[in-house]
Formats: sequence, structure tokens, C-alpha cells
Amino acid sequence: MKKIHKNVFYHATASGLNVGCVIGEDAVICIDLPPDPAEARSWRAQVAELSDKPIRAVVFTSSDRMSAESLAAVGAPTAIVHNAAFAPVAAPAEPALAQPFESPAPLVRDLNGAPRLTFSDSLSIVLGVKHVTFVDVTFQGGYSPDACFVTLRDSGIVFTGDHVTVGQPPNLAQANLEHWQAILAALKKNRTITTLVPGRGPASEPAEAVDATLDYIKAAAVRVRALVRANRSRSEVSALVPDLMMLYAPKVARSKVSPAYEVLVHEMRAGLEHLYDELQTKGEEG
Repeated sequence: MKKIHKNVFYHATASGLNVGCVIGEDAVICIDLPPDPAEARSWRAQVAELSDKPIRAVVFTSSDRMSAESLAAVGAPTAIVHNAAFAPVAAPAEPALAQPFESPAPLVRDLNGAPRLTFSDSLSIVLGVKHVTFVDVTFQGGYSPDACFVTLRDSGIVFTGDHVTVGQPPNLAQANLEHWQAILAALKKNRTITTLVPGRGPASEPAEAVDATLDYIKAAAVRVRALVRANRSRSEVSALVPDLMMLYAPKVARSKVSPAYEVLVHEMRAGLEHLYDELQTKGEEG
């Protein structure tokens, strides 16, 4: 676990996903969870060494980070996620939780019966009474339709989830690429942010981390756009994968014997196919 502020920590899971926590004087907020329940329990134990206060909620930076098993493993009473994540399956529940969430947000229950607190644009969580910490959750929607940032107010720290990845190409499979690039450009210019915790990779100053992610998005777009303009078939995006893997994949994942190889190849191909569909649609509209 790495400390990046007096009460803010993050940790890289076995699968490379970053998770974080904010320690308040009365409670703890977790940011994402390890997807493996056993590792989630280990993470909970690490958090317990920092504070004996209860976990008030887990904020998920996108719905693909959610795991009911991991939530159960850490004993979190509430999960916070953008309402797009549960629109197809959620129904209103009663009554709203009596907890200090600053903006109104409906409490819903998914098909497993676990409480979820959803929001549309933003939500702020207040920790403490004497020494107050504000955890601000803001909808972004570039990486995926329900992706968000988590910012520690007045600290200069932002958890971007998979909007930003360092040392590994981002997954483009759910992306709104144009919007995503605009979000990253704005993030790079934001002088109030001094420490960026990406979805994967070490925390760093924003410009360096953002540039790495933008570079991959632009490289993928150039290659796929060339296929679309040449009227080549969607299946041909597979031929782009080896070159992009050599340029952007971590060295450990470039070998076919690596357990990470097939996972990353699958993610990359799915992302390129999504980009192909998006660019082809724009071309048809034009």
C-alpha cells in the first residue's frame, strides 16, 4: 500500500488494477476493490491496520470494476456507482440511507439485494466532523458510459479509474473516443490536480500519465481510420494487434506464454473493433 497524502492510500492488485482508500476520523471510503474476493479480504485487513473505523461505502470508478463477491468480502454497506450502471436492472428501494452524502442520490437494490447508491452528475461524501474531508465523485463517461473520477477536494489528488492507464494500453471496447480525448485534454490542463492515480500503473503527475493514454488512443485511431477509409473489413483490425502490442504492451505481456498475453490481446482487439464501428458510423453519417 502506498501513501500519497496524510489520509489517502492506493494499492496495485495482483491483476494490476489500482484500488484506494480515504481515511476519515469517523469512517473510511474505498475506491474500487480487488476483483478477487480473497484479495479483497486482504485489502480490507490492510485498511484495518490504518483505521479501526468502518467502511462507509465503496466508490466504483466504472461498473466493470464492480464485484458483489468482493463487496461481501470487505463488508461494505453501500456501493456508489453512476446510475447508468444499474439502469436496466435497478428498482427504487426505501428508504434512503441516513448517511452524510452531500447530494441527493437514490438508493437502489440490484438483483442480489445489495444496496447501491447511484448518481447522475456528481456526488460528495463528507468524512469527519472536526477535521472534514470531502470525497467528490464526478461523472465523466469517456472510458465507458458510467465511468467517473474520484477527487479528494483541496488535496490535488484524483483517482481516474481506467480513463488513464500507465504502462499498459487502455481498453477501448466501451469508449466514446472523442469525448474521452476531450476529458483527458482538460485533465492535462487542470492545474489544481497534482497527483493522478490511474486505473493501472503508478501514481504520477497528470501530464505524463495522460500523454501515455492519449498516445495509444491516437495511434489506434490512425491505424483503424486507415482501414475504414480503404473500405477494409472489420475483421482486419486483428492484423493491427501485434504491432500495437509491441509498441504499447508491458514487456511481460508481449510473450505468448505470459498469462497476461491473451487477456490483453482480447481487450485490444475488442477495442479496435469498437473503434472501427465508431469511425465507420461517423463516415456513413458524413
